[in-house]
Amino acid sequence: MKLNNLYNFKNPVKHFLDIDSIKLPDDISSFDINKLCWVAPINFRVNKNEDNYRTLKMPNILNFVAAFEHFKDLPDFNTIQNLDPTHKRLATNVATGDFVIGEYDRQLEKDFENLCVYDNLLRVDIKEYYGRIYTHLIEFHGHEERYLSNQNLGKTNGLIMGNYLSLYFAETTLMEISKLIEIEFTRSGINCEFSYFSDDFYFFCNRSDIEKVVKIFDKILEKYELERNDSKKEIWTYEDFNNYNLVARYWKKVIAHCNIKFKEGREDNKLYIINQIVYRLSNLEDGKLKKVFINNLFKTKYFRELDLEKFKVKNYDYHQLCFILKYSPEALLYVVDKLNAMSSFDNKKLLKFFKVRYTEVLQSQFNEEQLYFYYAIKIFGFTEILNDTQEVVLDSNNQLLISYYLKDGIFRSEQTEKLKEIDDEQHWFQNYHLILYSTDLQADLEASIEKYLIPKKVKNAIKASDVIKKQAYMDFYKENINLKNPIIRDISDVNIEIKEYLALRIEESEAEFEDEEVEDEEVEDEEVEEVEEVEEEVEDEVEDEVEDEVEEDDEDEETDNEEDETGYAD
Repeated sequence: MKLNNLYNFKNPVKHFLDIDSIKLPDDISSFDINKLCWVAPINFRVNKNEDNYRTLKMPNILNFVAAFEHFKDLPDFNTIQNLDPTHKRLATNVATGDFVIGEYDRQLEKDFENLCVYDNLLRVDIKEYYGRIYTHLIEFHGHEERYLSNQNLGKTNGLIMGNYLSLYFAETTLMEISKLIEIEFTRSGINCEFSYFSDDFYFFCNRSDIEKVVKIFDKILEKYELERNDSKKEIWTYEDFNNYNLVARYWKKVIAHCNIKFKEGREDNKLYIINQIVYRLSNLEDGKLKKVFINNLFKTKYFRELDLEKFKVKNYDYHQLCFILKYSPEALLYVVDKLNAMSSFDNKKLLKFFKVRYTEVLQSQFNEEQLYFYYAIKIFGFTEILNDTQEVVLDSNNQLLISYYLKDGIFRSEQTEKLKEIDDEQHWFQNYHLILYSTDLQADLEASIEKYLIPKKVKNAIKASDVIKKQAYMDFYKENINLKNPIIRDISDVNIEIKEYLALRIEESEAEFEDEEVEDEEVEDEEVEEVEEVEEEVEDEVEDEVEDEVEEDDEDEETDNEEDETGYAD
């Protein structure tokens, strides 16, 4: 089990970290809580929707790993869905550090089945759920609560977001809420089926019961000092829900369309996949779904194994690609390595795009998108862009990106001196790398660790118990800096990590559906044999049969060789 996948569960920022290479104390599996103290996590802002961000908090590594070792034997720790299999939609895979592939499709199918029975889907969520969970109300099964609360400056009100431990304990509380809802529905005689994904609850009920369900939900939340988010009460009908959930069908169609258009014997095939993404995006209204559509399509086995040497890049492909990457910067992680290795791809045509977009994203609130652009710039070799952005990176409060600039030696000496003025505990991540890449700070290593890395709670330790805690952190940091262990990966290693992650996802997808029978589908098409081959490939890739008839444009050889001036689909 990779610590990386637990330290930042689900979020792609995990690919940039290398927690597993950090040297830990020999007794970490039974690390004494009395050697640990309150520590401050670092903030890392990620895009929530459009102009809003969510703040993930990355805890002190020593505290986090000690907590993981302490809690890892709790019930269903590795299989969260088993905590409440009847109602819990969330299923985790600690091997990939992501949610289980195929679970979304299974839940969606159940949703449609329920909407055929009940009038409506009522969807509500809990307001600021993670920030309002009281750790005193969590069932720890005899384990020490302080391993958890110490990671957040000893706070018992709220869990830090982003890591697997917080996810697990948040889900145990939701399990208790779910039990009370079930009991209350039975007692009240309300005919309602429900499920939940994290703090989003899905209630399938009849129109006459909607307000009763809301009242019960509110009442139960009060027991945990929680409240419903008034601004997120959604009522769906079957038709509305069907129109909203077009994503899965769209990327199935894209793969099918591209496979039909592909000619094996040619090396100048058109990159229909880029054109098709732009075309299909116009039919999706929800911005979040558009990003899911883009990212998941580039994660597929189809794209990852696509031989791009069989394709010719047209001029319009570049501007369409820029539009896609600007809309969903995460896609950079799954695309740029393949494009950079493509002999006919002229990455210089993207130089202006990266100059403008990187400068713009550095002025935004979204730390993860800043990191994605940095990754792509490094892969493409656009180092001149990085040399023009030192000041704005300094002001970004992105400790991971600042650490990369320190590693690359991009900052000027006066800028590094400016960083040395920041010695508060909340900047321990960048300060660790500041010491690691500054020979002058290593000259008196213990003094530097004392100034920049020792938790505030024990920095001025006098009591014997505090001195023991301070020494534990001193030993941890000193050993790793002497070993020259960075917390961030080399960009080449980030690329390897992403490839391994995608390979595991593909393997998981194939294992999930290898025993399922492929349903026959009636296809009205002149090229029946070719379409059947496409269906077989898409079946393995997208976890379901192609539900809609593939529309194929009749196109003769001469037309296929002509360059479309716009590149847009008919």
